[in-house]
Amino acid sequence: MPFPTEAIESFITAGYPILYLISWEEERIENRLKFIGKKFYQGSLNFYTWSCTDGMRGEDGEVKGTQDVIQALDKVIDNNESGFYIFKDLHFFLNDPKLIRRLKDVYQKLRSSSLNSPPLGSDPRSQSPNTLFILSPSLILPYELEKEVAVIDVGLPDEDEVRMFFDSVLNSTSDKIRDSFTPELKEKSVRAILGLGASEMELALRRTFIGREKIDENELLDALLEEKAQLIRKSGTLEFVRTRVGLDGIGGLENLKEWLEIRALAFSPKAKEFGLDIPKGVLIMGISGCGKSLCAKAVATAWGLPLLRLELNQVYGGTFGSPEEVFRRAIKTVEAASPCVLWIDEIEAGITRSGEKASDSPASRIFGYFLTWMQEKEHPVFIAATANQIDLLPPEILRKGRFDEIFFVSLPSQKDRKEIFRIHLLSREKNPDSFDLDSLAKNTEGLSGAEIEQAVVSALFESFSKRKDLDNKELIIAASSIVPLSTTMREEISKLERWASNRAIKASK
Repeated sequence: MPFPTEAIESFITAGYPILYLISWEEERIENRLKFIGKKFYQGSLNFYTWSCTDGMRGEDGEVKGTQDVIQALDKVIDNNESGFYIFKDLHFFLNDPKLIRRLKDVYQKLRSSSLNSPPLGSDPRSQSPNTLFILSPSLILPYELEKEVAVIDVGLPDEDEVRMFFDSVLNSTSDKIRDSFTPELKEKSVRAILGLGASEMELALRRTFIGREKIDENELLDALLEEKAQLIRKSGTLEFVRTRVGLDGIGGLENLKEWLEIRALAFSPKAKEFGLDIPKGVLIMGISGCGKSLCAKAVATAWGLPLLRLELNQVYGGTFGSPEEVFRRAIKTVEAASPCVLWIDEIEAGITRSGEKASDSPASRIFGYFLTWMQEKEHPVFIAATANQIDLLPPEILRKGRFDEIFFVSLPSQKDRKEIFRIHLLSREKNPDSFDLDSLAKNTEGLSGAEIEQAVVSALFESFSKRKDLDNKELIIAASSIVPLSTTMREEISKLERWASNRAIKASK
């Protein structure tokens, strides 16, 4: 999302005394607020920052006697000159009754000074604003202050802002590097770093450019994506997945592949002119080991989009903060990285009927937020979700408008098994034409795609230990030694197939 400059300016002009900015990008916020101050008030605005280590500091240096937060707020009350006051660590102390009382006093003092300013609608530069900004990576606001504080969510840089940062860093490099950038490569690089903060972006670009005299496109994009993967991984809930698995790396599932190939056209400019909407997402349910997760990976590769995996178990773990705040932060990161594919594996593990019924639980609040976001999201984020136990999911998440389609992945047919054997033999540099694939497919009825892959792996180990080439016999022996999931969980699979018979589209023809 773009930086909310207009929202901040309108709140200041209207005389709001205290603004709570949700962001962990302190440097970016400071720079933009300085820009707003200079733009509207011709540089006559005093600018102060406070932190728990440095106290209050202005343009002339440290303000004496402001190490304590209450004393720093006293200075805000006593200062009659117009100014912006950014308090960085205030959220750590907001459970202190004295601090809450002093913030109410600040509100009253700054509000009374704003009422004495020229009337609304006059030139903003003729006014004398005093605004206190609380800067925090998460919303921690006592209910006693809800009426006094306006909250603004500052998202990660959008594409226009990323392009500006990219140009700034590129201009500081050598002429050889700048000259090697085509407009197309520049746009690919910008998309590669979407989803990062401003400082992270700058560091990633500088590290990537170090020691390079010319730019190789593939090497550069791989390096930028690797930097992005490292930084996104720190969130603990999101993983940047690097995969080269395409739709041709999946055996069978013709209906699902065809559906995905048609939806890929929606990301083109011509599709937008035609009136097509960006696809919302797909829910792939079915038997474990039949290629659901592989399909999610293949979507990103086929469409040329980054793949982000959301770990719902980490969201509820509490390690990275309250579940609601962690989930909201993850969604904001995903939106900033769009267009992209959001992969939610085994979605029923985090969003279930039990969570829906517990009205005051974190699961219930996350469920509500997720439903609203799925329905109304404006960013091109395609959700690829998988589920093994579809009956655990609330009906609200299954209706049209949340997911575009629900596909059911069953055990592979004989034709599908033949194709799966071909794919796994090719991936291990074996010539599929040297094997009787029809016989292999016929003798492996009931095996899932994952079990067929394991049969190939086991047969390779046996052949290698016997110092001989892999053949049909070893593959059949390895496959026959596997007790398939279709046998051990026959009742559960039958129940799943009955549920999907008239509620989902079969992924295979």
